Amino acid sequence: MEEPSIPSLLLSMVPFLVTTVIFFIFAIPISRRKGKGIGFAAWSLIPFLTPFIVFYLASLTDKAVLDRLAALEGKSQ
Repeated sequence: MEEPSIPSLLLSMVPFLVTTVIFFIFAIPISRRKGKGIGFAAWSLIPFLTPFIVFYLASLTDKAVLDRLAALEGKSQ
């Protein structure tokens, strides 16, 4: 059995990297809506952490909801 060449190894990683970039593109608007910056979405560019970071971002409460809750708490006091 021959060892694979470097170009074929890099070519085999292309689908994995494309999937990571697609997750990053979806993570950007999610992180903005949740009140986090793009820097937090950039954590999803770490290949094996991508699904966990995107899942964490999706599970956070929206910033608008947190602002409305804070306004309601301010009115009740």
